[in-house]
Amino acid sequence: MAQAPALSSHFSCSICLELFRDPVTIPCGHSYCMSCLTDFWDHRTDCSCPQCRATFRPRPKLGRNNLLVEMMQKLGATALTEGPSAPPFYEVLGPAAGFEHATFDVSSVRPERNDAQRLLGETRRHLEAEITQKEAELQHLEHSLRSFSGLAKAAAKDSSRIFSQLIDFLERRRVDMKELIRAQEKAERARAETQLQSLQRQLSELRRRDGELKKLSGSQDQPLVTQMCESCRCPVAAQSGSPLTVSPSLSFGPVRKAVSDLKEQLQSLYQTEFPSVASAVKSVKLLELKAARKDFSLIFWDPFTAHRELALTERNRVVSRTGGIKDYADHPDRFDTWGQVLCTEGLQGRSYWEAEWDGQQVALGLTYEGIGRKGSSDECRLGHNALSWSLQCGSSSFVFCHGSRKQPVEAPGSSLSRRVGVFLDHDAGLLCFYMVTPTEVHLLHRVEAQFKHPLYPAVWLGGMTTITLCALD
Repeated sequence: MAQAPALSSHFSCSICLELFRDPVTIPCGHSYCMSCLTDFWDHRTDCSCPQCRATFRPRPKLGRNNLLVEMMQKLGATALTEGPSAPPFYEVLGPAAGFEHATFDVSSVRPERNDAQRLLGETRRHLEAEITQKEAELQHLEHSLRSFSGLAKAAAKDSSRIFSQLIDFLERRRVDMKELIRAQEKAERARAETQLQSLQRQLSELRRRDGELKKLSGSQDQPLVTQMCESCRCPVAAQSGSPLTVSPSLSFGPVRKAVSDLKEQLQSLYQTEFPSVASAVKSVKLLELKAARKDFSLIFWDPFTAHRELALTERNRVVSRTGGIKDYADHPDRFDTWGQVLCTEGLQGRSYWEAEWDGQQVALGLTYEGIGRKGSSDECRLGHNALSWSLQCGSSSFVFCHGSRKQPVEAPGSSLSRRVGVFLDHDAGLLCFYMVTPTEVHLLHRVEAQFKHPLYPAVWLGGMTTITLCALD
C-alpha cells in the first residue's frame, strides 16, 4: 500500500499529472509523457522546459526513455503484488475463473484500452468540440454579415438624407442671398429715381430762371434787372432735404468677397470635421481581433538588457523608470544610453501580448536581436532603424516609427486608452498595433513586412513612467 503513492509522486508527468505514458527525458533532465510534451511544444513558438524554462534550439528529437519504463514496470509489479486483494485483471480473475470477492465487484473491472486507442478517442473528442465551435462561429458570422450589410445600407441612406438636407439648406441660403441683393437693388433704385426726379425739377427751375433773365437782356430798367438777378441767385432747394451724389466706389465687390469668404469657411470646416466623420465610419468593424489563448504569449523582460535606470519587478513583468540607478552588472546586451529593455525570448509564428503604461511618453514594439545596445545613435533606438518597429504613445497622440519614417496614427474617440496590444503573424508578415479598452479592441496601425528572424518585444520609457505586461482577461 505504501508504494503506490511513491510510484505516483516519482513517476508522474507534471503536465497531465498522471503516470508517465511513453516517458521522454529532455536535455535539462526533466521527464514528461511524449504526447504531453509534443502537444505543449506544438502550441508554443519556442521549445522550452515547462518546469525550469530552459530553451532548446533546434527542437530536440524525442525518444522513449526505456530505462524509466523498465523501472516503472518493476515498481508497478511490486505495487500490484502488495496491493489490495481486489483482482487487478478482468481476464484472469473474472467470473469464468470462479473468482468472487465479498466487497469488490469483479464485473466492474474492464480491460483498459491501449495508449493509441486512448489518444485516438481524446483527439476525436477534441476535434468534435472544435467542429461544434466552428459551426457556431460560422452561423454567427453569416448572420452578422447579413445584418452588417443591412446596417451599412441604412447608414448610407441616412447619410444621403442628411447631405440632402444640407444641400437644401444651402439652396435656401442661396435664394435668401439672391433676394437680399435684389431688395437692396430695389431700395437703392428707388432712392436714385427720387433723386433723379429732384434733379430734373431743379434743372427745370434753373432753365426757367435763365429764360426770364434772357428776356431782360435788352431792358434798361436797372432796379428790375438787379432784383431779378438777386432772385435767380438763390439756390434751388432739393426735395429730399439733403444733397445726394453718386458713390465713387459703386461696386458689389464686397458682397462677392463676403460670399467667397463664407464658402472658404464652410470648406475649411468640412476639411476640419470630416476626419472625425471618416474615423467614425472606420471604427465600425464587423470583425475584431480575437486574442485567442493559443496566440497569447506570456513574456518577461530580460534583466540583462535593461538600462540601469530601469527597475524590473513582479517577476520581471513590470518595468519602471523613476530616475534611480540600479547596480546591474555589465553585460554586452545591456542598453547603456536609451532607457530600453527587451524580452527574454524572440517571437515567431502567431503571437499577441498587451501592455499598460503610465506616465508621459513610452514606446512599445518589436525588434530583431541585432539592434545596437551601446551608444546614442538611432541604430540603438527602438523604431528608428531598419531592425525595429515601434508605436510611440503620448497622453494625446500615437506615432508609428520605423527607420526614418514617422507617421501620426489616428485614434478612435476623444480619449486615448493606455493599454496597447501587439499582434504578430511572423509567417504572414503582419504586425498590428491595437488600442485596448474595457469593451473593445481598436486597430491603430497595420504593418506588412517580410520578417526573416525572431522578433523580440521591446519598450522604451520616458522619465517617471511604468509599463506593465498584462494578463489576458
